[in-house]
Amino acid sequence: MESQLSFICIRQHTFFDQKYVLQLLPTKITLSQIGKDPKYIIELDLHYTISWQLNQMKQLTSFSIIWNNMEKQFQSSHEDLLKLRQTIRNRIMYSSVSQLYKPMHQLGEGNFDEVYLCIDRINGSSYEIKCLAKNQFEDSITRIHNEISCLINIRSDYVQNLHEVYNGENTVYLIQEYLEGANLYELIMNVALDKTQILIIMKQLITAVRDIHSSNIMHRDIKPTNIVFKNKDSLEGLKLTEFDLAVPINPSQDLRVCGTPGYAAPEKFKDCYNEKVDLFSVGCIFFKLVTTRDLFPGKTSNEILRLNKICNIDLKILQLYKLTPEEIDLLQNLLEIDPEKRISAESALSHSYFQSDITHNDEQQLAKKKSIQGPTPGERNNNPLQKEINEIEKYPDELQVDHESPHISAIPNFKVLKKDSQIQTHQVIRKSSKLKKSETQEYAQLNFNKSRFQARNSVQQTIV
Repeated sequence: MESQLSFICIRQHTFFDQKYVLQLLPTKITLSQIGKDPKYIIELDLHYTISWQLNQMKQLTSFSIIWNNMEKQFQSSHEDLLKLRQTIRNRIMYSSVSQLYKPMHQLGEGNFDEVYLCIDRINGSSYEIKCLAKNQFEDSITRIHNEISCLINIRSDYVQNLHEVYNGENTVYLIQEYLEGANLYELIMNVALDKTQILIIMKQLITAVRDIHSSNIMHRDIKPTNIVFKNKDSLEGLKLTEFDLAVPINPSQDLRVCGTPGYAAPEKFKDCYNEKVDLFSVGCIFFKLVTTRDLFPGKTSNEILRLNKICNIDLKILQLYKLTPEEIDLLQNLLEIDPEKRISAESALSHSYFQSDITHNDEQQLAKKKSIQGPTPGERNNNPLQKEINEIEKYPDELQVDHESPHISAIPNFKVLKKDSQIQTHQVIRKSSKLKKSETQEYAQLNFNKSRFQARNSVQQTIV
């Protein structure tokens, strides 16, 4: 096999140093003494781990592997190591995340993760660290590997990019593209969107769905809180996030009920479904954008879920709004009950709605708009949906989607993410976290600046 990268590494010994030739092959890394067969073989697989060492000059000095239960360290130039790190990222787990990233403050939390802003110690770039506990579910590692696999197989400018993956003792860290803007839920709650702005949002969202479906992936949990804008001052740069429920499109696979009440397609509550469930979720979002109402307007989560399952949609209400025929037709196509008749993402992008008189002529005006700010924590806690979610958290077993399935709890219990063995019991990062902690030893010692906290929390709870 042809080598993709080759350079000399030094392994230090007590009396003399040994030179090794590193060769990067399509599925593995080999380390050989000159003229000999490979002594060390590192499979490029998410079950294997490489750690990186950084000096005070913020340059890579070496990498380490565990071989026969012993750490083996190999030194080389910063340039060669950086090229290796960039080439094999997301094909293998990295460790020692605190060596390479400095966490700044918490951005938010979801059902099963916590997210922090972090800075690359080498080049100063900003990223998000998504912390995933390995012990959240019995199959947590499988879920995490599935999420990583889906993300690395998607090629889209409208999906949050996965940069690197790090392995802690009890936590996996996804280093992702930093999104500075609000999520769509915060935007809807705080900004009166006009028709041009809604069109810009919808075109980007459907393009994201088209791209993930073209990559043979379905998201299964598209909702406003999983749609985030890259910049504060622009509606351009929409990104689809949170792929923890995403799966490859496979007609023969057995799919469980999952998603969020109010945004789940009706076929999700039946025997089988396909990627068209994402288009129904997009239809629910489009309905909320053009009417400012929820498609399934229950007063409680149980009622929302009941209406969602029945899915008796009466679009006559659209007569109360000044919608164009194109808007109404696209809504009807997205919210079609029969998934076989429901419009695809590719066809939706060719719909007359996107060819209408509403154009992007207002882009300059949008660029001049004030920064899009999400609600303050107080405002968010006072909205009706958040109050309902707070009640759900008090009684997490109240809402059950399918009593016959052991996999499904519509509102799962929030679990404390287990601390790594070397964390001191008095060390606390956050006092108000729903999940209490998601740190490993690298992060437990750091003092996050609470005054800079910018919440980007999910208030729409996901069925798993």
